[in-house]
Amino acid sequence: MSFLRHELENILELSIGLMLVPMLTRVTVAAFIVILVAKLVVRLGPSMGGLIAGLPVGLGPGFYFLMLESDTSFLYQSALYSLVALSATQVFLLAYLILAKFFKPLSCALVSVIIWILLASSLYQVNFNLLQAVFFFGFSTIVTRYVGSFFVSKRLVEKKPENDLILFLRAVVGGMIISVVTVFASRLGANLSGTLLAFPIAYILISFNIHQVFGKSIVTGVVYSALFGTISLAVFCVAFAILLQMVPLLYVLVLSLFGSVFVTALMLILDTKVKNQH
Repeated sequence: MSFLRHELENILELSIGLMLVPMLTRVTVAAFIVILVAKLVVRLGPSMGGLIAGLPVGLGPGFYFLMLESDTSFLYQSALYSLVALSATQVFLLAYLILAKFFKPLSCALVSVIIWILLASSLYQVNFNLLQAVFFFGFSTIVTRYVGSFFVSKRLVEKKPENDLILFLRAVVGGMIISVVTVFASRLGANLSGTLLAFPIAYILISFNIHQVFGKSIVTGVVYSALFGTISLAVFCVAFAILLQMVPLLYVLVLSLFGSVFVTALMLILDTKVKNQH
């Protein structure tokens, strides 16, 4: 009996360890991005922060752990509906951008999240193929950027960032939320898993934090730029779906992340050049 109890304890410890590693990874990565965006807004301006916010903080770790327990067809369908859900994310960003002109951070976040949930819960029930999802995302990006251009602030009001400790704690809490969302996503069907993995928790945290710390003028610039930043998330989803048919799973994830980061870096370079010309 004592031997059996000892073995069960070892198995339990191993299971807890295996659960903690992915959770801590997601928390760390998400916390780093939230803090990085806040720092970039201070040093380089809202547009840079918005583009960095589009890095696959939730999608990357989420799909890695989904890969460990799902087959290729499940992963493909999940990537496809993550891409579809990113169209809802563009509407979420537009909603926050407009609301930020009139309301406080918490109200903006809550209403924007409700809009995302209503739209995403409808979209994941619609049949899409990859090409249709790409065109739908492209259309939503063009429309939201155009409408958003009428609400983004031209004048930026400077404000000192809050205490780094408070920022760090908020980032860690955000990372924990991302971790919980991705854990639950892997337990559901492919369409809903993909949709949940694309839930804009990183954007919610970043928008709320920037809005509260720097005010509405700065947050509109960050969110407007994030409409372009989301393109790197779309690149991740498209690359992931296509590469699943071509290369081993580990290469699928690595190459998809590389493509997403490359697109973000390219947009940062172009943004810098445009600023220098002006």
